[in-house]
Amino acid sequence: MQKMVRFSSCLLVAGMAFLDGCSPKTTPVVITAPTATGNAESLTRETNDPSNEFYPRISPDGRFMYYNVVETSISLGGNMFNPTVRTNKKSKIVRKQLGNPTTNPLKDNAADATLMPNGNILFTYVLPAKSVIAYTSSEGVGINYISQGEMGDDDAQPVINRNGSKIIFTTLIGGRRMICSMSARGGDFTVITEGYKPIFLPNNEGKIVYNLRVNGRAQIFTLDLQSGQKSQLTSGDYNNKDAAYTRDGKYVAFVSNRENPKLAKHHLYVMRADGTDIKQITQGTTDEADPAWGPDGMLYFSCSVGKDYSIWRAKPRLTVQ
Repeated sequence: MQKMVRFSSCLLVAGMAFLDGCSPKTTPVVITAPTATGNAESLTRETNDPSNEFYPRISPDGRFMYYNVVETSISLGGNMFNPTVRTNKKSKIVRKQLGNPTTNPLKDNAADATLMPNGNILFTYVLPAKSVIAYTSSEGVGINYISQGEMGDDDAQPVINRNGSKIIFTTLIGGRRMICSMSARGGDFTVITEGYKPIFLPNNEGKIVYNLRVNGRAQIFTLDLQSGQKSQLTSGDYNNKDAAYTRDGKYVAFVSNRENPKLAKHHLYVMRADGTDIKQITQGTTDEADPAWGPDGMLYFSCSVGKDYSIWRAKPRLTVQ
């Protein structure tokens, strides 16, 4: 029996459709692409592989991009009277030198890559029955567990502070996605709050920003790790999620379906760090997620094109006062 693997980094995959290839009629597939608003320029597709690609992260020097690749296959079983169809998903971390089409698969059964200060790669290892936080070398050699699968049912989404001492991550506790912290060696485990996709604020690592569902909608919150004080950064009867700060902490990119809250089609937006001056970056019929800034002000993100998600980039026009 094939092992079924669950990992939070692939939540977006649930929205993808599988087309029945047994239909006697051939329906043409309309390939869509995102378009930029007047608030952005240089919209470019960064990856073009026949797979689903999520969660881009850019190295501090801007040379490399790390991202999740999810490969999906269909296997048929049973018999003519009781046929079965199984969807199999495999995840791996891929490294790509920006400006170069060559990609380098770094780690199988892995997701959510984050560069550590010492050059190692922090990631979610999805092969165990309960996914764990681990790290590997810069070239993907070896696996070193940090969490041991005893802290929750699905450790995922790790980030690390600049001095390499503290890791923030999420896990399932009692069926709820909780944000937790631990030391870089795996000790000092602490449950912080409910939420998902946490990151440290770049200009104040005493705070984190994260997603939390409020009245059925995802909203962006910040939390002071010392005092525990929470602040809601976004609101509305629509989703606002996946915050990513510019490296100077002055602007925040995020995705939202505010154009049509009835659809799971999110577009990129940028706002000031205080939640004001919101500008739309992408538009169209695609769905965007997982924005990440490069050191040159380029914004990388995952985008649905046709039946797959790929990585794109655009440069928002920012005016800092």
